[in-house]
Amino acid sequence: MKEVSNISIQGVSFAIESNALVILEQYLDELRAHYGEGEAEVVNDIEERIAELLVERGCKGTVVQYHHIEEIINILGRPSEIDGNGGTRQGEPVKKRIFRDPANGIVAGVCSGLGAYWNMDAVWVRILFLVISFFITAPVFSIGRTILRIDMSWAGFMLVAYCVMWIIIPPARTITQRCQMKGEPQDVDHIHKKFAQGAKNVGSEMWDTGAKVTGSFFSALWRVICFIVGVLLTVMGFGGMVSLGVCLLSVDLAMGISLLQVPDFIELNIGSTLWLKIFGVLTFLLPCVGMLYGGLQLCFRFKSPAWRPGLVLFLLWLLSTSIFIVCSVKACNPYYNMSDGYREKLSFGRRMDTIYVECPKAPGMERAKLNMEATVHKLQMFYLKKEKRGEASFATYPRLVIRRSQDVDVPYIELATISQYWGETTLGEVVTLQDSLVTLLPEVYSKQRKFSGKMPVIRLYLPNDVAVILKEPINHTFGEGSYRCGIFN
Repeated sequence: MKEVSNISIQGVSFAIESNALVILEQYLDELRAHYGEGEAEVVNDIEERIAELLVERGCKGTVVQYHHIEEIINILGRPSEIDGNGGTRQGEPVKKRIFRDPANGIVAGVCSGLGAYWNMDAVWVRILFLVISFFITAPVFSIGRTILRIDMSWAGFMLVAYCVMWIIIPPARTITQRCQMKGEPQDVDHIHKKFAQGAKNVGSEMWDTGAKVTGSFFSALWRVICFIVGVLLTVMGFGGMVSLGVCLLSVDLAMGISLLQVPDFIELNIGSTLWLKIFGVLTFLLPCVGMLYGGLQLCFRFKSPAWRPGLVLFLLWLLSTSIFIVCSVKACNPYYNMSDGYREKLSFGRRMDTIYVECPKAPGMERAKLNMEATVHKLQMFYLKKEKRGEASFATYPRLVIRRSQDVDVPYIELATISQYWGETTLGEVVTLQDSLVTLLPEVYSKQRKFSGKMPVIRLYLPNDVAVILKEPINHTFGEGSYRCGIFN
C-alpha cells in the first residue's frame, strides 16, 4: 500500500501519494530555481494554477496520484522546455471557443464571454447591446401606434436573443474552459508573461482611470436595467401563473365544471384526452415558471445551479409544446372541413306585429345553470348541469340571428346547419313554428353523447317594425339598447 501525505497548495488541502509528492516537489523546486526570488509571485500563481487543475480533476477529497501530477506538468510545461526554445514553449495552438463568463458577468456572463472571444472589454459589448436595442426601438418616440407595436416586438426579440444565448452558450467554469474562452495557453510561460505584463502596466494605470469610471457607470446602468427587466419578468411570470389558475378555477366556480373537463364532451380523434390536457397545461405553465425564475435571478443575482434549471425548463417546454401540437392536430382531425350545405326555409304565412321566441328546458335540466347572451339581434344560450363524480351534461340551443329589412313583407325563418365534423350537415328537429311562436329545441350532450361540431343557426327575417320577444327562460325584448349576458340559476 502506497504512503499518503497531506499537503496544502495555496491554502487548498490535498491527500497525495508519496511518489506523486516527490515529482511535484521536484517540479516546484525547478520553478523556484528558474524564476528566482525576484519573481516569487510567478511561482505562487503557478501553484494556484496547479491547485485549480487538481480540483478540476476531482482530486479534492480523494488521493492525488502520480498520473495526475504528470498530466498537470505536461499541461504547464517545464522551465527547461522554455529555455530550449528561445524563451517560449512551442505547444499546440489554443482554439478559441465561445463561453459565458459568469465570474465577470452582471447577469449571466453572455456579454463578458463574447467580449473575451472578440478580445473586447465586456463594457463595450454591453454598450453595443444597449445601442442596438435603442436604435431598433427609436421610432417609438416619433411614429404612431402601429409602429410602436412592431418596434416593441423587436425590443422583445433582443431580450429573447439574450435569453437564448444564455441557454445555449455554456459557462466557463473550469480553467481549461476559461483559457479556451480567451484563447490563452495554460503553461507556465503564459503565466510568467501575464505577470510581466501586469508589472509593466502598473505605471500606466493612472491613464485608465477615465475608462474604469466609464465602465463602472455603464456596469451600474446595466445592473439597473437588468433589475427592471427582472421585476417585469417576475411580475409577468407570477401573473401568468395566477391568470392560468384563475382561468381554470373561475370556470369551475361559475359553471360547476373545470375547463380541463371540456375536451371530454367533444368528439375527438383520440382515445383519451389525458395527455392532451397535461401537455396543454405545461405549454402555458412552463414559460411562466421560466419568466419567474429568470426574473428572480436577475433581481437577486443568485448563481444558477449546475443542473441549469433554465435550460431544463426550456427543453421541457419544447417537448411539451411539440407533443401538445401533435396531440391537438390528431384530435382535431375530424374538424378540418367546414360545410354549410343544409338549408330549410319556414314561412309564417302572414304579416304580424310581434313574434315570440321560447327555449324550453330539456328533460333533466331542472337545476341546471343557464349561460345566455342576448343582444339587439342575436341570441345564444346553453344549460349546464353538474352531476356527481365529475359527470355533467349540456343542453345547447340553435343560435338565433335576427335580420330586419324593409324588403321583407312576410316574416320567415331560414335554418342553416354549419358542420365541422366529417362534413355531416343533417340534424334532428331543432325549431318549430306555430302561428307567431318560434320554439328553439335543445340538443343534449354528455360524456357518452359528445358534441360533434354540428351547429344549427336560425336566421329570422322580418320587417323593421315587427317586435321580437323572448318569453322563456328569461323575458327579453330584442331591440335598440337591449342586452343581457350572464350565468343564471
